[in-house]
Amino acid sequence: MIAPEYSNEDGAERRKMEAEAKQSGNSIDDLGADWIDYAAAGVNDNSDLTRRALEVLDLVDLREDIYELGLRGAIDPAAKPELVARILEARAAFKKKLEDPELSPLVEVFDKEKYNDNATVGENLLFGRPVGDAFDLERLAEHPYVLEVLEIANLTEAMMDAGRQVASTMVELFADLPPGHEFFERYAFISHEDLPAYQALLARLGREGVEALRDDERTMILSLPFRLTPARHRLGIIDEPLKEQILAARKIFADNLPDELKGSVEHFVQESYTASASLQDNILFGKMAYGHARGTEQVGAAIADVVTMLELRDDIIEVGLDYQVGVGGGRLSSVQRQKLGLARAVIKKPDVLILNEATATIDGASQGRILKNLLSEFEDRGVIWVVHRAALAESFDQILVLQAGRVVEEGTYEALSIEGSALTELMNAE
Repeated sequence: MIAPEYSNEDGAERRKMEAEAKQSGNSIDDLGADWIDYAAAGVNDNSDLTRRALEVLDLVDLREDIYELGLRGAIDPAAKPELVARILEARAAFKKKLEDPELSPLVEVFDKEKYNDNATVGENLLFGRPVGDAFDLERLAEHPYVLEVLEIANLTEAMMDAGRQVASTMVELFADLPPGHEFFERYAFISHEDLPAYQALLARLGREGVEALRDDERTMILSLPFRLTPARHRLGIIDEPLKEQILAARKIFADNLPDELKGSVEHFVQESYTASASLQDNILFGKMAYGHARGTEQVGAAIADVVTMLELRDDIIEVGLDYQVGVGGGRLSSVQRQKLGLARAVIKKPDVLILNEATATIDGASQGRILKNLLSEFEDRGVIWVVHRAALAESFDQILVLQAGRVVEEGTYEALSIEGSALTELMNAE
């Protein structure tokens, strides 16, 4: 354990907590201390441990997964100013790549003067990322300042009309569809359970007009267009004149934002890092375009080229190491959990590594790489591996074949891979 260095004030608070813990019979261990056993991992400090962790990720074929998690991760710019500068460098390099006519249609770059068809109406209005809950993109239609901006821009009536069109189209499209239909996922702004309420609301609109609606009913209608993404939903409701009005409202929103709300949105600026966005979104500085086959793959490859060119991969993987995996690794796939379990065992540097069908859920190509890597890593140590496929036994010095819990054969692969042996029968059965 490495005790943290406390200021006089924090040290006094720590001693007070320790005294209370003793009196109440609780543990006096310091949660703020560094409890990592660096010696067990064969390293000296946290920097060495990170380097060793990257090596182990390679051994268990998990490095690329952690890289992807790192791209989706966010960082505190104040804590990593050097990485911020390098991500902005990557943004500039990626923008240069977008000059390629094959790549340019795949990303719609943010431009303060242009409407982004691959972003929602709400995102276009804010032209930035919400910070905190003040400008929740799902509830913009309830925010007093947003409503004020719509009024100043003479946009309220047009947005209400757009909301009515969305509701009418959704009710017509979804009326006969069962719950769980793929359309409900694509048009996620209306659920199957919401349909009856919108049907009744549309009927009232037809009979009595907008003026007869209650405030909550107006919000229901007004909230719909904020969630529309023209390139994705293709309903034809957000036309060019409406886009121009939204752009005008964007300027009003930014120019008149009250001081108390200025910290609630990070506006997109080409030269500035967006702290609330992921590393990937900061590099893209735009939206992936909908409707392009293999578009995600091509953009990912272009980002990877930039990352490799600027030697950023290890930095991004380090961000991935901070990814919150959830309770029991619930936010990871079963394969990722399996590989992470292997990595956890390997980084402890055991004299003997004992594995029981440890790669059973992993694809064949990855199994082969992991097996080869671990046997090389433990060349001067011991590995006992219960394999789930008999053919994998070829890589081991000694093989034991069990049937009904008893050893029926023992020896080298060469000695046991003969006609009629139990090992051969197992391999033939695969």
